[in-house]
Amino acid sequence: MYNSIDRKLFNNEAMRSGTLLGLLWIASYTVALGNITNPIYALLFSAMNIASPFYAGYLAAGFRKKHCDNSLRYIQAWYFLLIEYLCASLLTAMAMFIYLHFIDSAALSKFMDKILDTLRADPQIYSAMSGDIEQMSTIYANMSTRDIVLNFATSNLMNGSILAPIIALFVKRNPQ
Repeated sequence: MYNSIDRKLFNNEAMRSGTLLGLLWIASYTVALGNITNPIYALLFSAMNIASPFYAGYLAAGFRKKHCDNSLRYIQAWYFLLIEYLCASLLTAMAMFIYLHFIDSAALSKFMDKILDTLRADPQIYSAMSGDIEQMSTIYANMSTRDIVLNFATSNLMNGSILAPIIALFVKRNPQ
């Protein structure tokens, strides 16, 4: 099975894993939009974001164990993870677009206002970064829903393309 992985099975499993990873990201963004200024939610959001690369590796290793006789070349693991991150990014972007465009179009501006209020409460931090904070707030206020979602999707894809080769080092196994 080492050299002859069924391409259709490979892609289907990568997309299924990407869907599961995307659901984790959607839950993470839901927690963030809920109330990021609450320490419990902020901790949960951070934990979910930190856990996502480990979860992606876990899903890829599960594919290796279940379908590849526990042997997967580095390039195959890397490709699997790229597809996984692509599907997760697309699913998350669709969910964010639906939420921001059709359900709560002011959610992101409320989120940004909460962050700004939190930063303004600490004068030392705010004075050091006031120009950058106000510029970021102005940029996001002038962006359309499509632009915001595209920005998040691109960011997720870039993070995935950076993390995939690193995670693939831990997922790969040479044949016995």
